[in-house]
Amino acid sequence: MKVEQLLVQYLYKNKTVSIQDIGRFNISPEFIIPAEGDKDSSLPEGAIQFEYDKNALPDEGLIDYIVEQSRKIRPLASSDLESYTILTRQFLNIGKPLPIEGLG
Repeated sequence: MKVEQLLVQYLYKNKTVSIQDIGRFNISPEFIIPAEGDKDSSLPEGAIQFEYDKNALPDEGLIDYIVEQSRKIRPLASSDLESYTILTRQFLNIGKPLPIEGLG
């Protein structure tokens, strides 16, 4: 599975995720997560908030989740996440959106 997919799954499961040097995504407590097989569901406006924080620390829970789901060793999972965040920052720095499937 891709880091992006695992990030979305972790966010749905924990309602919050911090992405190093980028910020935090939070799901509104009122929002009910759709079932995994429900592909026709869409997120209501305002269900997910993003808080920019260039000093955000890596989410250790997310790294543990990536290790658990991908069965990679922790340093490799951490490196995959770091690579993803670097790519994300590059997109943001040149003004391009980075759509995340399942998030928007």
